[in-house]
Amino acid sequence: MMYLIDANVVLETLYKRDRWEASYLLLNRIKGGSIKAYMLRFTIHGISAILGNPGLVARFLGEVMTWRGLTIADLSIHEEISACNLASDAGLDFDDGLHYYYAKSRGVPIVSFDTDFDALDIRRLEPQDILHTG
Repeated sequence: MMYLIDANVVLETLYKRDRWEASYLLLNRIKGGSIKAYMLRFTIHGISAILGNPGLVARFLGEVMTWRGLTIADLSIHEEISACNLASDAGLDFDDGLHYYYAKSRGVPIVSFDTDFDALDIRRLEPQDILHTG
């Protein structure tokens, strides 16, 4: 089973927010390759923009490159336009629309703390859901 990882799972870990431990354990299993996941390149860029500091970004990118279970996914401009249309119909912003589009078109669940995905025709999981079953 493959999963699509939303930025908030990574940010939860980086900033040690309330649910950072389960997020960390999930990301560590992706790093080791026992769990397979996608992350949009858009997501990686978004996290990098939030980190801001080039030194931190370089460390983050270097770390992500070592994750054996991670596939970095790119969307074409045509797919991004389709994602915009899907997002508009679903009442989502651009970022969530990209994730919704990718999860829906690839038939994978999204791992996110964003409950906006709950009303849609995709499956949303949180890190602890995967850790308890996978």
